[in-house]
Amino acid sequence: MNKKLATWIAAPVLLIGMWACGAGGSDDTGEAVTGVAADTKQGAAADESDDKATPGVYKFGQTVKFKDGSTLTVGKPVKFKKDKYAAGGEGKKVFLKFQSTFTNGTKDVFDPALTSGSASGDGEEADSIYQDGLDAPENKILPGKKVSWWMGYGFTTAKEIQLEVNVGFLDYGTVIFTN
Repeated sequence: MNKKLATWIAAPVLLIGMWACGAGGSDDTGEAVTGVAADTKQGAAADESDDKATPGVYKFGQTVKFKDGSTLTVGKPVKFKKDKYAAGGEGKKVFLKFQSTFTNGTKDVFDPALTSGSASGDGEEADSIYQDGLDAPENKILPGKKVSWWMGYGFTTAKEIQLEVNVGFLDYGTVIFTN
């Protein structure tokens, strides 16, 4: 095998391996470390008084603080009506939207591109609703500033609602909110 071909084959494998092992990322991953903004201990549970709290799972309305000082809050679900131009949620009975607010706690401009979410109700995957006013943020967020946006989903039932939010592209881990 010639050296150029070997290099073209080895380079992607090496990069994937580095990414998988975390060698290609920074130490400040933005991983969630607290469930309440006032709590500063790393790895603290969302509610230390609740012995049944699951690490990484937060109640709607709680503020998650990340290692870099940024925060994410997702409000309680709000019922809404799909507009006539909406796509998604066909055959669903319940339509809920969630307001998310992200505050950039760093000294750098943050690009929230590819921010995403997914939801479920009573263990069944919800359908994303695409309509005006239900979009992930697109504008860059200046240091110390915040952005709020709505995400909407169609559910079969409003029981045991769970929402997963990923802010940015691989910038912050998945954060789960529930009722």
